[in-house]
Amino acid sequence: MTLTDWVYIFCTLCLAIVALVAPYISELIKRKKFAPKLKVTFQKEYPYIGEPVIGKPVVGGKLVRDNLYDFCFGVKNEGNSKAKTCEVIIEEFYFKNKKGDLIENNRDFPAQLRYTVGSKSYLGPVDILPKANKFFHIFYIGTSTQAIKLGQQEELLFFMNMERIVPSSKGDEISVPLNYLKIKIVIYSENAKKCEQYIEIKSLGIRRKDKEQILQEIKIILS
Repeated sequence: MTLTDWVYIFCTLCLAIVALVAPYISELIKRKKFAPKLKVTFQKEYPYIGEPVIGKPVVGGKLVRDNLYDFCFGVKNEGNSKAKTCEVIIEEFYFKNKKGDLIENNRDFPAQLRYTVGSKSYLGPVDILPKANKFFHIFYIGTSTQAIKLGQQEELLFFMNMERIVPSSKGDEISVPLNYLKIKIVIYSENAKKCEQYIEIKSLGIRRKDKEQILQEIKIILS
């Protein structure tokens, strides 16, 4: 065989390989270009922060808790196709007690957060359209039942309402002092890459006459 024959055979093989591989490469590029991409968002304004629908729960004519603010964070789909069956899980939860000791809560977590639609919240997977932002309730702040009973409403608490992955007889609400909180949020989806985000919340934890001052003293950091 001459050199020309070998060149011809080599070129033919190259064309055959390109013909076989090109559709797969094209599909990979298309998937990457149009794939959903999830990102955690937060801004210190409405609708991320609002007044609870039930601001002052009353049972038997008595105030049982004074809720001041409701906090949500957003899960935004920055991609070009729908993110299917998204679920938001708190996998790590740290808080500081009154002494300032950092404590990890392994008893109540991991836990699933609820997404909100208007004034209602729902549990379970949810689809997020391209460029859309779905809101998930993370916590609200208020005064504890015990503090109200004792007439000591100066201390504020984080209240979190979630669905434990491991069922508990203690219910789905927990409360910790409103001074420091750090949580790790993981978002799972059927067709989007897993998204992980740490959120830190810092506050003096002191009740003020001016609710706006309480809000100003709360710092939320995405890290």
